Amino acid sequence: MTLVDNGRWATLEALAEPHRRAVFAFAAAQDHAVTRNDVAVAVGMTRPLAAHHLDRLVDAGLLVVTYARPPGRGGPGAGRPAKRYSPARTETAVSVPPRRYDLAARIFARALTAGPDPTGAVATIAADEGRAEGRAHASDRPLGIAATLELATRLLDELGYTPERTRRCIRLRNCPFHRVLDVAPELMCGANHAFLTGLLAGVGGSPRVTATLDPQPGPECCVRLHTGRPDR
Repeated sequence: MTLVDNGRWATLEALAEPHRRAVFAFAAAQDHAVTRNDVAVAVGMTRPLAAHHLDRLVDAGLLVVTYARPPGRGGPGAGRPAKRYSPARTETAVSVPPRRYDLAARIFARALTAGPDPTGAVATIAADEGRAEGRAHASDRPLGIAATLELATRLLDELGYTPERTRRCIRLRNCPFHRVLDVAPELMCGANHAFLTGLLAGVGGSPRVTATLDPQPGPECCVRLHTGRPDR
């Protein structure tokens, strides 16, 4: 069971160190790439230590590296280009337990532009999003029940559902849309059910594995994936 994937743990670990957070905050606030010298002066540390923290942030995917000479310097004798650091364009979000509010926002944003009945469009769009997610991981061969459950478990883990396999059922121990449920529980549960149904269709899974609304008390997801009546 994975609460946060390895890439996000690396991000969390990289920013856990206070001096490294200060380095990242400085680099992210600039409108240009920075050097280790810039960081050393701004944050108050040696250049080797600044370079160490910058490279750790690069390894975590938070900064990217380019090389350039200082403005006005070029040609023979100008020296080697300096290593420069700037924020990565990829967004990184870390939450424990994992949440996927970006997915919920995408579904609802598409529904708002779908026509005069955005509420009615939510389930259709959620199913479409699920199919797209499933197709990105679809097998090139027909899947039986066991293979469908195995693939679904892996994908659901990556999506933050914290799946738990039982004999004929996948129970989802975490709801990635937890806070949205406080506002619109029926709408979000319906969207969740449609998304997971679309996911199963997208991967080309066995038709005997289905998603069913089966709300339980507590923080679990309201949907189960199963091959018959959900296990209790």
